[in-house]
Amino acid sequence: MAAVTRRFTIAPPVPFRLEQVVRTHGWVELAPWRWEAGVLARRERLGDATGELAIRQSAPTRVVVTWRGDADTPAPARRAVLDAVGRALSWDWDHAAFCTLADALDPAAAALVLAGGGRLLRGTSFYEDFVKTVCTINTSWAGTIAMTTRLVERVGRGTFPTPRQVLRAGEARLRERCRLGFRAPFVIAATRRLLADRAIDEAGHGVADALGYDYLLSLKGIGPYAAAHCRVLLHDFSRLPVDTVLMAHGRERLGLADLPAIEAFFERWGDYRFLGFRLPRILARDAAREGTQFSP
Repeated sequence: MAAVTRRFTIAPPVPFRLEQVVRTHGWVELAPWRWEAGVLARRERLGDATGELAIRQSAPTRVVVTWRGDADTPAPARRAVLDAVGRALSWDWDHAAFCTLADALDPAAAALVLAGGGRLLRGTSFYEDFVKTVCTINTSWAGTIAMTTRLVERVGRGTFPTPRQVLRAGEARLRERCRLGFRAPFVIAATRRLLADRAIDEAGHGVADALGYDYLLSLKGIGPYAAAHCRVLLHDFSRLPVDTVLMAHGRERLGLADLPAIEAFFERWGDYRFLGFRLPRILARDAAREGTQFSP
């Protein structure tokens, strides 16, 4: 079977700037994602097809998606490729209600989204986002990068592993070869339950309504931070994932000493608390790069 290359030029359904979205979320640093010379790429499995998925922006209203399939696998359907891209780039998030609120609270945050930024880079499935979130618990970012890389290389064979691949690998292999440590039994137990409850399918895709905050909290090893972060990646921005970054921001940028004070500060953002925290940080970072003045 000959290798297949397919190229699609598409118009994003929302305001979109690839580089801005890539820099909105740290997931770009986690395998199998790569960001090089304006191209976002990864090894991807779509049904029975495996290949290289690459995304670049050719114009403000055009994105070029290229699929280079392995010679021994079939070509995926156009819909499968574009669904994976749309999920990863958060094209399914309706930004209208957020922008209406942000216009009153922080017009610069609304302008960022309307100019094509502010969306979160995600995995191509909920399961990928879930496992990567578990790999952020009680570790450094370098540790998260290393664990994710080993999962891709040693379990997924270059792509992010499916739920069944993780279960076949087993707890011992996750603990020892992938060095997930105490996270290994949690990942195995959660994977089994997510599949048994049909909260995810065999490819790891899930439905937001089946993956509510309380349900995620009921999974062994998943606390408020991880549950809130997984919900953020399902476009539920109503909770703040409480970690050291949030607490440091509250102390150093906002002059708030404890979590209740931080949560009260973001209360005005309602269902968009996370974006009320995250987007001003992105604006501050961009302003610092440009050498301009910024006030929180």
